Amino acid sequence: MLYVTRHGETDWNLYGKVQGKADIELNAKGIEQAKETMEKLKEESIDFIICSPLKRTKQTLEAIFPNQEFIKEKGFTEISLGDWEGLKKEKVNQKRRKAFQQGEYAPPHGERHEEVESRVKKSVERIFATYPDGAVILVCTSNGIMQTIKRMYNMQTKDIMSKNLEYVILKRPE
Repeated sequence: MLYVTRHGETDWNLYGKVQGKADIELNAKGIEQAKETMEKLKEESIDFIICSPLKRTKQTLEAIFPNQEFIKEKGFTEISLGDWEGLKKEKVNQKRRKAFQQGEYAPPHGERHEEVESRVKKSVERIFATYPDGAVILVCTSNGIMQTIKRMYNMQTKDIMSKNLEYVILKRPE
């Protein structure tokens, strides 16, 4: 079973800035959110822990699982939002932002949804091929990757946007 969770809060989340691949650290609230999650995960028997190469995902896991090593998986790195990164969301052309959210547009110097889906799919397939049946695997990633997974695996969720430390579960294909 594969649990995929979003990192804790960053200042850019708090201030409504577009993050993308910008390597932003967790803020104090994000670290506290992760510690609260630790209490929930104490009962789980997690066999393997994976994160994207971004600081915010590693810091989230460090707060949950202190003194453990994590496997870094580039395929779970947040979508590049190019020239939009660092801008407040309301400063981005809203017509283009909506087109981006619908997969019809990529920000200048950013990634297309198809590119992200391809690398995420390869990472998920690699995980299921590498780790044994019955293994419980936790992946910490970012909102854009969570949205990609929800779309790719047709998950019926109330909101495509993921809250900090929200998670989804992927089961090994049969």
